[in-house]
Amino acid sequence: MGKMYLLNDNVLDNLKKSIIIEKYKQNAFLENEYLGKQFRTSIDTFIDISDLPELYVREKDEEPFWIQDLNNAIKLHSVINSKNIPIRYLVDERFWTYLTHTVYWDYLQKRWPADSESRVKQKWFFDGGNQVFSRHSLVRLWWLAECSYSNYYSNPYELTKTAFEFQDPFNQVIERKISKSRKIFRAALKALHDTPEAYKLKGDKNRTKFGKAINTIAGVKLIEVMSEDEIVNMFKQQIGYIINE
Repeated sequence: MGKMYLLNDNVLDNLKKSIIIEKYKQNAFLENEYLGKQFRTSIDTFIDISDLPELYVREKDEEPFWIQDLNNAIKLHSVINSKNIPIRYLVDERFWTYLTHTVYWDYLQKRWPADSESRVKQKWFFDGGNQVFSRHSLVRLWWLAECSYSNYYSNPYELTKTAFEFQDPFNQVIERKISKSRKIFRAALKALHDTPEAYKLKGDKNRTKFGKAINTIAGVKLIEVMSEDEIVNMFKQQIGYIINE
């Protein structure tokens, strides 16, 4: 057994209420600020905090950000997953906020620099309801890998690649409540993966239409009682309508 940590509730509240940008432009301050004080609670897990992978950031012209995010998501999910850590902690803001303010401080400063209060709220804490899963710096990486991981493919992260490659149109799906259904989540990815012309959804003209179409379908059809293959075919049909308009 190993140990991971949750921030204490009062510490989380204090951090969120007093975001001082100058502090975030310096070195990680959490452990020094609460030196000698009880600011975290340990939880028993099958991994230790020392097992967490190092995430990387390169210049965009050296490697596209979506490929960097994909690689980091796979690295993160291979360790932080529901086999190693109970799911109740993986959806807990105290867990992820501890990581953003300690282990992954340097990664966030490089990938999502703390240059405004709104940026810190969105990328370092939970902020934005359903959008937490598509916008929080670490949760986004973990969530896309967690929900797209599938033994259906020889590479279980095959759909994870699709999620990041099509992140603009796919974000329009995961920011809606319907994406909380893993069946719908995977079906949307399979439809994108299996449609050769789906790349046309990446342009500004079409990138919001896929999410809107799925949301509309979910409002008039009992998707949850359909098989995944039926949903995939229906979504592929919608992609065809969009790109041929």
